[in-house]
Amino acid sequence: MRRILIQQIKFPRPQYKDLFVSKERAVLSWLIDWIEASILSGEIKYGDFLPLKSELAKYLNVSVGTLQNAIRQAEDMGYFESKQSVGTFVKNPKDTQKVFSKMNSKKDASCFQLKQYILKNNLTPGSKLPSVAALSHIIKTSQNTLRLALEQLRRENILEVRHNSLNKALWYYKNPIKEETMTEFSSFDVQNDTLVSIVSKKMRDYIVQNYNIGDKILPNEAFCKMFNVSIRTVNEAAKLLNEQKIILSRRGRYGTIYINNPERLNKKKNMDDRKVFSSSVSQASSVNSYRYSWEKTLDALEKYIAQNHQSGDKIPSMRELAQILGVSTNTIKRAVSVLCDEGCLIAQRGKYGGVFILEVPQKETEAYTWLALNPDVVRLENN
Repeated sequence: MRRILIQQIKFPRPQYKDLFVSKERAVLSWLIDWIEASILSGEIKYGDFLPLKSELAKYLNVSVGTLQNAIRQAEDMGYFESKQSVGTFVKNPKDTQKVFSKMNSKKDASCFQLKQYILKNNLTPGSKLPSVAALSHIIKTSQNTLRLALEQLRRENILEVRHNSLNKALWYYKNPIKEETMTEFSSFDVQNDTLVSIVSKKMRDYIVQNYNIGDKILPNEAFCKMFNVSIRTVNEAAKLLNEQKIILSRRGRYGTIYINNPERLNKKKNMDDRKVFSSSVSQASSVNSYRYSWEKTLDALEKYIAQNHQSGDKIPSMRELAQILGVSTNTIKRAVSVLCDEGCLIAQRGKYGGVFILEVPQKETEAYTWLALNPDVVRLENN
């Protein structure tokens, strides 16, 4: 796919002098005429991207907002397809297949609400609708979104627009609303039936079919390519799955794992935690891989302190603790910092400084179990 450059446009620019329609509609007509003529001449091919909107708006001598509204209407008519962070490309209006998955728009919701308003108020063909300002207040949407919805219903031959002597647009109910169009929109929910929810369902189905509980799943970038959506959409979809306790996302090398049943996973995790620092660590279940090293170390450190020290004692240095528990000094520092924040430990500087115990962590039963599995820790400390 190539991007059309402004200097490649040879089609005459629209003339806005003595217009009987809005600039938006004039730009819409120009876009359609330009595309159709350029396709026939071979200057443009289906799949070519439009120039940057800021450049095209400057070329047409209109605001970016006016151009954007015109493009949206042309897109509804099938001439373009656009995707955030990707661009807008030329499309054959006879081709109804969508290249990109897109969320239901506020304009679609406004179309449905307009139809509901017409039916609820028993308007008959020929009836005049309230002003755009009044309608936007009634259906609780912006005037810009409402204008797009009105144009959409005009193209569906449900509404028509007339202009008074001041060239102000007046909207009229033209033809009866077909029942099937209301059925189509009846299940529409602009808040919930979005691209994010659609992608989250696809991700969930893929994960359930291809992974076992505890497995590390594909990174979000891979799902972008799989479903042809943006990274932002996948991130939001993953956030939903996290809230639903389907997956658990972790930073860095830990990645995201499939949990699906948190209660079952927690029971498994509690059993595996007792083997974290034992000699059989290589046999630890993959379910436990979702925990950070410092989190595992935190549990082990609490157990170690509960068994070997009392309130007021000074704990060994970071280097000594790292040696005792078999982890890095940085990991020990992170675990100690957490215990300081919780009020169990306090760090003091100076000649007689160090880390002292304010309150012994209550890990009695687990401490004995852990020490029974790791007797070398006691021997190292006594030596």
